[in-house]
Amino acid sequence: MTLGQNIQTARKAKGMSQETLAEKIGVSRQALGKWEKDTALPGLDNLQALAAELGTGVDALLGAQAESPAAPAVTLDALRDLLAARDAEEKRRRRLWGGAAGAAFLVLAGLLAGTALQYERKIDALNQNYAAIQSSYAAQQADLSAQISELQDAVRMGETTVLDWRWMPADKLHRDVAGSWMPVQVQVTPRTAAAGTTARLAVRCGDDTRLYEMTAAPDGSFAADGLVFTDGNSYALSVQWTADGVTKSETLGTVNFNEEMTEPTIIWGTGYTSLDYGYYLRRTGKTNYLTLTCYPVELEVDAPAWMEVAAVEVDLRLNGDAGEPAATAVLQCTESYSYGSADRTGGVWSGTFYDDAPADGWPYDGKNIPKYVVRVTDTNGGVWTEEMPLTEK
Repeated sequence: MTLGQNIQTARKAKGMSQETLAEKIGVSRQALGKWEKDTALPGLDNLQALAAELGTGVDALLGAQAESPAAPAVTLDALRDLLAARDAEEKRRRRLWGGAAGAAFLVLAGLLAGTALQYERKIDALNQNYAAIQSSYAAQQADLSAQISELQDAVRMGETTVLDWRWMPADKLHRDVAGSWMPVQVQVTPRTAAAGTTARLAVRCGDDTRLYEMTAAPDGSFAADGLVFTDGNSYALSVQWTADGVTKSETLGTVNFNEEMTEPTIIWGTGYTSLDYGYYLRRTGKTNYLTLTCYPVELEVDAPAWMEVAAVEVDLRLNGDAGEPAATAVLQCTESYSYGSADRTGGVWSGTFYDDAPADGWPYDGKNIPKYVVRVTDTNGGVWTEEMPLTEK
C-alpha cells in the first residue's frame, strides 16, 4: 500500500475524520487530504506527528513492514521537500547527539577522576544504552532512506499510478431468490499513462478472483463493465497496468456492498413549525379549492458516495398521477455534508410552492388523496421518486 493509503487506513482504524486528525497535528484538512491521495508528501516532522496520533510507527506508515509495498506516487517538488526535511532532521539530531556525547564525556571524566571502580558498571550501562539508541536511530534512518530511494526510482521511471477510482451502478438493484444484486461499472483514472498502456481490473471476492478488461476513455480514464455486486459481499479491487511489456499491479480498495449503497434516502422535514404537511379546502360555487397550510417545503437527501445529486423537485399532485401536477417546487441545496468515512453524503434542500397562485387555491375534485411527489435526479440521469401524502387540517 502507498503512504497515503496507510495514513488513511490508520486514521479510519482510529475512527477519526480528516478534520480531527489534521487539527491534532496542526495542518489543514486539505493538506491531509493531499497526503492521503498521494498528491503530496508530509515532511518528516509531520510524518512523526501522524505516527504518534495514529498509534503506529513511521516505518509502518511508509510501508516498510509490507512484503511488497507499492511505490507511492509523488511529484518531484514533494520529493525534494521530503529530502530537505530529512536532511534538516538529520543535522538537528547530529547536533543533539554531539551535545549528548560531550556531556557523557564530561560525566565519564568526573567519574573516572573520583571513584572509577565504583561506577565502572554504570558507565558501561550508559555506553550500551547510548549505542542502542544510536543503532535504533541508524535503523530508522536506513528505513527512511530506503523509502526515499524507492520514491526517487518511481519518479525517474515515470511509473503509472492511480489518481482516482470509483464504482457506480450500471443498472438498478435486482432482487431474486439468490438475493439482491446490482450490475456496476468501475472507473480508474491513472496519474500518468504512457501511450499504448492497457489495463485489467482484478476483483477478489472470498477465494474467487476474476479479471475484467478495461476500456480507455478520451479523458484518460479506464472503465470495466460486466461486474455484479451482491448484497452482503466484500470485493477487493486492484488494477493491472501493462506498458512496454511490463505489468504493474496496484491496489484500489475494498467495497463492502449492501443495499444502502444503491440508492438515496429521502428524509422529509421542514424548517418551520411542523413536520406534518397539510391542506384545507374552500368551496366556491360547485368547485372545491385546495390551499396548503405550509407553502415552504424542506427535505434531506442522504445519498451513497458515488451519487452526485443534480436536481430535486417536488410536485403537488391533487387529482392522481394523470396529467400535469398542480404546482412544482424547485428546491435548492442549502447545506451539504458527508459522514461514515465519506461512504455517504447528505444535503438539505429547500423551496416553496408559493408562486402567486389563485387566492382560493387549486381546483380539487376530491377523488384522490393530495400528495407531494419528490424527484431526485443525479448527474448520470438516474431518477428516484418518493411520495408524501397530505393531511386535511
